[in-house]
Amino acid sequence: MSTVPANYYDGLNQKLLDAIPPTSRKVLELGCANGRLGRRFKELRPAAEWHGIDISPEAVQTARQHLDSVLQLDLDQGDLTTLEGGYDTVVIGDLLEHLRHPAQVLEALYDLTATGAQIVCCVPNMAHLSVVQRLICGDISYDPNGLLDETHVRFFSPSSLFKLMLDSAWLPHLHDQYRFDLERTPFLNHVVAAAQALGVPAATAMRNLDCYQMILVCRKWPMQQLIKPGKRSRFSVIVPVNRLWQAELNIARSPGLLEAGAQIIPVEATNAAEAYAKGAAQALHDWRVMAHQDVYFPRGTGYALALQLGALEEAGLAGAPIGFAGLAPSPGTREATRHAGMVIDRRHLFQHAPTQAGVSLDELAVCLHAKSKLSIDPQLGWHLWATDLCLQAEKFVGQPVAQILDIPLFHNSVGDYVVPPEFNDSARLLLNKYPDRHRIPTLCGELTRTVAKAA
Repeated sequence: MSTVPANYYDGLNQKLLDAIPPTSRKVLELGCANGRLGRRFKELRPAAEWHGIDISPEAVQTARQHLDSVLQLDLDQGDLTTLEGGYDTVVIGDLLEHLRHPAQVLEALYDLTATGAQIVCCVPNMAHLSVVQRLICGDISYDPNGLLDETHVRFFSPSSLFKLMLDSAWLPHLHDQYRFDLERTPFLNHVVAAAQALGVPAATAMRNLDCYQMILVCRKWPMQQLIKPGKRSRFSVIVPVNRLWQAELNIARSPGLLEAGAQIIPVEATNAAEAYAKGAAQALHDWRVMAHQDVYFPRGTGYALALQLGALEEAGLAGAPIGFAGLAPSPGTREATRHAGMVIDRRHLFQHAPTQAGVSLDELAVCLHAKSKLSIDPQLGWHLWATDLCLQAEKFVGQPVAQILDIPLFHNSVGDYVVPPEFNDSARLLLNKYPDRHRIPTLCGELTRTVAKAA
């Protein structure tokens, strides 16, 4: 197994530096150490202000020679509200794992930062193969530094880090990583085989196992929408389950569903239509959300969804299909489409303007009202049924009417971005269902009809 380079902890994290937006004007760095990172950034961007915080009095004394201001503070004990505020960028390099209450710090940063601010952070990955090896051996003894640094008090994997950020109203995106090639030993092969036994593809397992550190860029989610006046509609969540561990780690512990008092209905089914019918028969509320078992509703999303569903109901749009990510017609064009909606898909932020004219929806989560005339086609199985709902709705009213919201769900999928053969079967069925359409756009690519050539 490869080792970390000797100069890895020399005080300048180049990947972290490269991830900092060049437009940053007022930066706050938590754990600034001797100020080397800020000093280098200011050499590249002399107009930028760089303010630091560190617990070490010696480091603070050195950093003050290079930065605009430096405060000595224990972030587990200190009060961040005394800071000036208005920061457009916050840099957190290898620090979150040292904090006992990282969520409190992230929430405090929300109030200290400007609209549109970003957090750039570097965090070690405890799902790395070297840690898995120690767990299996039954010896997770701490080290002087590295992933099992003796001063670490919090452990993060990619998914748990993303959930932490989202629950603190920051939209994460995996900007970069430190990865080290793993030797294909019998042990690694067995670990990958164990992952596959859980339903995790080999490519996904390797992405988790060889990632040493994660470089995230997180955008501030404007939460003002949560305090808007208006009707808040209750909703039930139908969850087809075939991997109980996935449902328990995501849907079942979603704070967004808990805050909204959502009814969660797990079902077993052979296709989406059967799953929805089973769930609808148990639903206590008129709004039904069919969601994948690997979807996580972060804190705040339940309130936001209840409010947006209430607004749609009052606007007379309860009959339309509603989704969170999909496609909409591009302005000024006849056939081109644009991305719409917001979701954190695996490790990447998909953030685009919402729409009231969606032409395709991703099936990760779709809302239907009990009074909707739309129905899920059982022949489509588990694929493209949401796009079919869009086409059904368009047929009813003569124009695209699917609603795509701007609520940040986390699609915590273990998929490897390879569509299964069943998707192609559903694509052929969908094209045959609408013979007047020669093309049907979807997020997985455009479906086009094959024209047989004359002999």
